[in-house]
Amino acid sequence: MEFRQLKYFIAVAEAGNMAAAAKRLHVSQPPITRQMQALEADLGVVLLERSHRGIELTAAGHAFLEDARRILELAGRSGDRSRAAARGDVGELSVAYFGTPIYRSLPLLLRAFLTSTPTATVSLTHMTKDEQVEGLLAGTIHVGFSRFFPRHPGIEIVNIAQEDLYLAVHRSQSGKFGKTCKLADLRAVELTLFPRGGRPSFADEVIGLFKHAGIEPRIARVVEDATAALALTMAGAASSIVPASVAAIRWPDIAFARIVGTRVKVPISCTFRKEKQPPILARFVEHVRRSAKD
Repeated sequence: MEFRQLKYFIAVAEAGNMAAAAKRLHVSQPPITRQMQALEADLGVVLLERSHRGIELTAAGHAFLEDARRILELAGRSGDRSRAAARGDVGELSVAYFGTPIYRSLPLLLRAFLTSTPTATVSLTHMTKDEQVEGLLAGTIHVGFSRFFPRHPGIEIVNIAQEDLYLAVHRSQSGKFGKTCKLADLRAVELTLFPRGGRPSFADEVIGLFKHAGIEPRIARVVEDATAALALTMAGAASSIVPASVAAIRWPDIAFARIVGTRVKVPISCTFRKEKQPPILARFVEHVRRSAKD
């Protein structure tokens, strides 16, 4: 059975005679007659009854007509979906993240992508930076997000945003700093930094900023993540330094002061394989590059 036979059969059934069907299909009548005979022989049933009034469907013909229409409709949809998948319009984008990009930049980027590609879907998984690189190379994820990825052959890293840094202090200490402060104002401030793993890390960058300014920071501890650091800040144990996406969230009993000065920003990065990109990833990478330029 061929799609051509199904098209011919539907045309004959709807037109009521071979000549009208041939005119509709822009073919001569003999090929249609031959294909209908071959179709009936293949199925082992009579689909069409010929009379002086034209062609009428048998009971088998009526049943087959319904199925033939569904088959061609499904084939058409399958073709549309296949072409859409080849363009990257459909499919699931597998995304991994580590650290604070999950608080703002990543959700906003994914929302913009899903708005522009509404037939795509996204899965989201927490992975360390090393796990993300392994997953990219193995093909188990499409793209990863974090900060300060280690360089690796075959993996591209794109910085999608730069964030200001904020000092997080217990609300009882907010009067000492106001809305803004400088690194030099923090010489005597005990700090809880994060994360503990994933080197090079956000904590490494903060320490580097202090040392670049000629200041030795007072590091009380380095904890697992931003949530742990701010829990200790809420407890009054120490202050912390966080990116803007974290400071934008309302945290009980915590006040934030933006740290001003040159070089006091940190990047958010996206990483993916340079080659063998499936269409859904290629589409997303285009979106990422446009966002980075904006």
